[in-house]
Amino acid sequence: MSYRRAVALGGVMVLVLLGAIWTTGCEQEEESTTGYTSTSSSTENAGPTEGDILGFVGEEIKAGTAVITVRALGATFQPAVPDQRLSDEAPAAPAGGRSFYQAYVRILNTAVTPIRVDPRHFYCLIGRTMATVDPTRSGPLPRSLLRNASLDLVLTFEGPLGYEPVLIYAPPWYKGIITVKGSRPEHESESTSTTASAPCESSYRRAV
Repeated sequence: MSYRRAVALGGVMVLVLLGAIWTTGCEQEEESTTGYTSTSSSTENAGPTEGDILGFVGEEIKAGTAVITVRALGATFQPAVPDQRLSDEAPAAPAGGRSFYQAYVRILNTAVTPIRVDPRHFYCLIGRTMATVDPTRSGPLPRSLLRNASLDLVLTFEGPLGYEPVLIYAPPWYKGIITVKGSRPEHESESTSTTASAPCESSYRRAV
């Protein structure tokens, strides 16, 4: 009886061992497959490569392989000055009846190909005035962003008092105009719309 019992126990142990090996192999195969399918490439996350884009403050705007986030946009009487400015000249006070408008922007590159970011590629529509950046209050200096690198910009404009500013971005690596407004209307969805904003687009093209 002890011999038969030993043989039976040995058989059970072999079966248990084989089952454990089979289970481990299945788990490893499943993990490998899951890791492959869950990995998303920069191409899958990329935005449109051309066309005018309308976005809003606080939302991520995808244009090509770049992700643009305007964190703040509005009028200010005391604009912040970035650590690195486009110009070392002393900032001047605004003329009578005019004010400063400032935007805080972050740009992220998600692709291997570098993109060039220059604060001078931004404009601001203030009423009917298309303003360029104030180099003494805007920065940092232009630079190329490698993959997964980001850059925070401080953009300052001068224009007439009493208007809601509209930020316009026209980088050379994107075939279109990116327009950013202060807040999204409640009836619109949260997804960024790839549509032209006629007043902003026409004003920008007249200015350049």
